[in-house]
Amino acid sequence: MRRKIKVLNIVSTIDDGGLEILVYRIYKSLDREKYDLNICSLTIPPDKFITQGFKKICSNWLFLNFKNKNVGIFDFIRNIHFTFKLARYIAKNKFDIIHSHDFFPALITRISVIISRLFFYKPKRLFITYHNIYYWLKPLHHFINRELSRITDNIVCVTKSVKDYAIIREKIKEDKFVVIYNGLNSAEFFPDRNLRDSQRKILDYAENDFVLCNVGVYSVRKGQIYLLNAFKNLLVNQKNLKLALVGSIRDHELNVYEEMVNFVKENNLGEYVKFVDTIKEVNKIYNMLDLFVMCSITEGFGLAAYEAMLAEKLCIFSDIAPFKELIEDSVNGFIFENKNVESLTKVLKYVISNYDEFGNIRKKGREFVKTKLSEEEMVFKYNSLYNISN
Repeated sequence: MRRKIKVLNIVSTIDDGGLEILVYRIYKSLDREKYDLNICSLTIPPDKFITQGFKKICSNWLFLNFKNKNVGIFDFIRNIHFTFKLARYIAKNKFDIIHSHDFFPALITRISVIISRLFFYKPKRLFITYHNIYYWLKPLHHFINRELSRITDNIVCVTKSVKDYAIIREKIKEDKFVVIYNGLNSAEFFPDRNLRDSQRKILDYAENDFVLCNVGVYSVRKGQIYLLNAFKNLLVNQKNLKLALVGSIRDHELNVYEEMVNFVKENNLGEYVKFVDTIKEVNKIYNMLDLFVMCSITEGFGLAAYEAMLAEKLCIFSDIAPFKELIEDSVNGFIFENKNVESLTKVLKYVISNYDEFGNIRKKGREFVKTKLSEEEMVFKYNSLYNISN
C-alpha cells in the first residue's frame, strides 16, 4: 500500500478567524486516502466548533504554549523550548509537507525546520502563506522574511495584491510566490428565505428591519469603528435600520471591542446595534441580513464578504487593493474610500435608498464567486502544491 503524504499545517491558534477556517476547508476537501493531515497550534486554542472540526479530520494535533506579546526573558526561554519541541515533533512524525501561516507562526516554523534539518530529519517541502498586506510589520520583519525565504519552497499569497506588496517590501524573487485565491463552496452558502426568517426570530429582528452586518474578529484591522460611525449618521433619517457585528474577541485586542461597546453606549445605539457571537452555520447569518459591509482597513482576501455574496447579498467594500482586485464598483459590489466615514455614509445611503433596483448585482455577485473563487479550483491548486510525487 502506498504511503500517505504527511502534511502538517502550523497556525498561531485555532479560533474562528478566516485563516483557520480556510485551512479547515482545505483539509476537509483533500483526499484522506492520499494525505495524512495534521495540525499544530502555537497557542492553546479555545474549545470552539473549528477546534472540534480539526480534531475529527486530523490524525494528530499539537497544542503548544508560545507567547508572542509582551515577551519577557522567561517567556523567551520558554519559546526556545517550544521551538525545539516543534522541531522534534516534525522529525518524530516525519512530515513530508510543512505549511505555516502569517509572520510569527512562519518564523517559528522555519526555525524549527532548520533545527530539524540540522539534527533530526529533513521535510520534503516547506510552504508559508501570506494572508494579509502586513503594513504593520517593521523593516526587520521583512528582512527576516526575505532571509528565511531561502529555505522556503513557495510563499502562497491569497491575492495578487498581497504578492505585489510582498515583492516590493521584501524584495523576494517573484518565482517564489504562488497566488491561490481562497475558495468557497456554493452549496454551503446560498440564499434561503426560510433561514432568513428563522434567524431573524432568533436575533429578534422584525421583517421590516433593514439589517446591516459585518462578520469578522473584533480588530482594528477590520475597521468596524468606521461602520459604527457611519451607521450613527444613517439613523438621523432612518429608524428601521439595525446593525449586527458578528465576531469574536481577541485577548490582545480587547480594547478594540471595548471601544465599540463604549461607542454604542455613549451614542445611545443599544436599541439598534447587536454584538453577535460567530456560529458554525454562518450561512444563517448571511441570509438574515440585507446589506454586508466589509470595512477593513487592511485584508489579504476578506472571506466573509464573498460568503455573503454567495447568499446573494449586496456587499460594500473599502477600496483597499485586495478588494479592488476582485470587485468592480456597481457591477458585483460597491466600493467606498477606506477609513472615510463620510464616504461610507454616502455609499450606504445610496445603496439603501435604491436597494430594490440591485437584484441583478446580487445575482452577479453569487455567479462571480461561483466561477472565479470556487473551492474546487482552490483544492486543485493545493493538491498540485502538496503532491510531492509530481
